[in-house]
Amino acid sequence: MSAWADLTSGLAALQWAQPLALLLLPLAALPLLAARRARQSEAAQAPQLLHPDLHGLLRAPPPRRKPRLTPVLRALALLAFVLALAQPQREGAWIAAAPEGRDIVVLLDTSLTMSLHDLTWAGKPASRLAVAQRVFADFARARQGDRFALVAFGSHAATLLPPTFDARAAGQMAGLLAVGQLGPDTALGDAIALGLRQVRLQLDLKPILILYTDGGQSNTGAISPADAVAMARYMGVRIYTVEVGTTPDPGRPYTVPAYAGPQPDLRLIAEATGGRFYFAASAGAQQAAVRDIGALNPRLHPPPTRRAAQPLFLWPLLAGAALWLLAMWAEGAASRSRN
Repeated sequence: MSAWADLTSGLAALQWAQPLALLLLPLAALPLLAARRARQSEAAQAPQLLHPDLHGLLRAPPPRRKPRLTPVLRALALLAFVLALAQPQREGAWIAAAPEGRDIVVLLDTSLTMSLHDLTWAGKPASRLAVAQRVFADFARARQGDRFALVAFGSHAATLLPPTFDARAAGQMAGLLAVGQLGPDTALGDAIALGLRQVRLQLDLKPILILYTDGGQSNTGAISPADAVAMARYMGVRIYTVEVGTTPDPGRPYTVPAYAGPQPDLRLIAEATGGRFYFAASAGAQQAAVRDIGALNPRLHPPPTRRAAQPLFLWPLLAGAALWLLAMWAEGAASRSRN
């Protein structure tokens, strides 16, 4: 009883990738119908015993009938072929759904002070920009599902990479940056404003900005840092500031004659937008900072909705081929016995 229950439950678990192919199942009866019609035709054409030499007819060997096993084997073979054509499959393990990420815009400072070699990477001296580039590349590769954009800034800001899911391309593009490429000064407000233009606000996960700089005060640009921070607060975009280098930021607002009013430093930028400030005086500190940023901004892992399908069409296909070959062998054996 348990074996029958296991069989029925196993058949119930089968799924068909091409269920319409099962409409061809009646074709499996064609060999049986053809064999039946052939027998009826032979019976209708059987000679009547009206011959004068009745004794000779009785001594003649009776005609051999075709084996009845052949049409049965061919019918079973066609049945197996139709089942294989319907592509039976069995449900496997659940397929993990792709994580749903967020928009992450990275702002990289390329001003002249980022060329200072006061950090190390793999035991060798490295510039502030080089360490930031490598840390960002590792961070991007570990965040599959997020959409990365890259903004560089010096005397002016520029979008080097529009939002993309290609984390590898984001890391490679960051590695192409050079100190002074966008001028010697620091247009921090322009960079933040340009980064805000890259994000989508309609997603379930809020976008974030990650600002890499050595703490140099903004001294140029069309938009002041205070105005850019106000825009970020209005849009609900958090800014995480990572100060690289060995000289900590004094943590006080500063005033630039070009802008009206005091301008926020990195710590105040992060606090005003709901982000966090990190002082990273080493490569390890930068790596710890991005790990913390990643933990504070996790990706969504929706529950799986699909299961892997294990194809089973090969078994009925092989069975059908074996039955068809067996039918050919049986027919050939019967033909040789008649001869």
